[in-house]
Amino acid sequence: MPQSHVWGAVLSGVRATVIGVEVDIAAGLPSIGVIGLAHTAVGEARWRIRSAFGVAGIPWPMCRITVSLTPADLPKRGAGLDLAIAVGLLRAADHIPADGGGLFLGELGLDGTIRHIPGTIAAAVAARAAGISMITVPVSAAAEAAAIPDIHVIAVRDVDHLCAVVRGEASGAEWPREVVAASPVVPDLGDVRGHQLGRFGLEVAAAGGHHMGLLGPPGVGKTLLAERLPGVLPDLDIDEAIEATTIASLAGLLPPGSSLVCRPPFQAPHHSASPTALLGTIRSQAVLPGAVTLAHGGVLFLDEAPEFARPSLEGLRQPLESGSLSIARAGAMATVPARIQLVLAANPCPCGLGVDRGEQCTCTPMAKRRYRAKLSGPLLDRIDVRLTLAAPARGDRAGECSAVVASRVAQARQRAAQRFASDAWSVNARIPTGALRGGYSPDSAGCDLLEEQETMSARGVDRVARMAWTICDLRGGDRATRDDVATALLLRGGADDDVA
Repeated sequence: MPQSHVWGAVLSGVRATVIGVEVDIAAGLPSIGVIGLAHTAVGEARWRIRSAFGVAGIPWPMCRITVSLTPADLPKRGAGLDLAIAVGLLRAADHIPADGGGLFLGELGLDGTIRHIPGTIAAAVAARAAGISMITVPVSAAAEAAAIPDIHVIAVRDVDHLCAVVRGEASGAEWPREVVAASPVVPDLGDVRGHQLGRFGLEVAAAGGHHMGLLGPPGVGKTLLAERLPGVLPDLDIDEAIEATTIASLAGLLPPGSSLVCRPPFQAPHHSASPTALLGTIRSQAVLPGAVTLAHGGVLFLDEAPEFARPSLEGLRQPLESGSLSIARAGAMATVPARIQLVLAANPCPCGLGVDRGEQCTCTPMAKRRYRAKLSGPLLDRIDVRLTLAAPARGDRAGECSAVVASRVAQARQRAAQRFASDAWSVNARIPTGALRGGYSPDSAGCDLLEEQETMSARGVDRVARMAWTICDLRGGDRATRDDVATALLLRGGADDDVA
């Protein structure tokens, strides 16, 4: 009774799970059955495989075929198991050798071609974690899989090429490991005229990983500054890059030919976006990531923040604190990565003209209060840098370019990383509250200034202390001082009841 066992992978949330594919060929009426909680798309693989075998001239076994997917209690979705099932069937029928190839991932076309599926890099990560050192994927997905160290990638075009490679008849199938970084075009900070305080606040936010809020009339430059934040952030480290690439691959946002997302992503959803579009959801047991997850490792910019739906804004509280987002729906629950830097932009009032004396403002006091109330206190309390922007003077010149600011940000982050070498965090925005009360408190004068902030919440005091450390790193100091705390209080915008 011929049997075979191969490895495949399916997506579970934004990660992949290695799946065992067992194929049994036994005497009986010609049939093929797929067991192991296979979704419709997985069960339909038998028709795609049979057609592909016919095009390749491979005889179909005229007997009873059973395909078992393990673990049996894990739901399997998508067409990514096509290639693994086809290889298992070829091995069970003695058309190819019974070993080699490691994990197989790809969708089969009716003409025998092997097609790319989303999440290839996640499957490569899962394969490495399971001790599988080789992965066979379609040529279009080879660069993506090759971004994972210690994984040998075999690229195949179609069923004919697959058989030739497994039999050792084809050469040049092994894919060299070459990382092709995705390089999005980011606007340069040198385009911004004036806004010295805004530029400094942006630099502090980048250096310490702090969230940022910008208040000002329309056209003052809020979007201009926010769009330039990714350009001064450092490259993602390898773990962050793999996570960001996995998410981009799942969402179909990985640029063609790229293997790794090395730069922080940037997401700027429209204010009409629904809570589902912003936070993500689960549909038919499949996780659909929202803008928060797509911005993981980078920047989420919410322009016209008060115009977003209240559930969308309040749903940001969890990821701002924990760096992850729990999605719960009837019969399903998932936790997705969502470590972001949030940038909020808002007008002073619905008409946008309520600045200075507000002589041109047409909003009623009730309309202003209603507009400001859309950004709740608990959400604003999580925003570190909170600035009110004024229009630059006509004589103001452009400031430093992104490259110059990015070099200072990189140096500040390096100082922080050295200070936190033995800790579980690497940037100031993630210093735990207990550590801020202990070895990472400002000097005595700085602590006294913090104690004087009687109207500020305990969370706000902690966030000011974290910003003080970032300012200390930017100036090259060894410990946050009273002056650093005072500068952090200035960047926070004063009392906690301010809108920005």
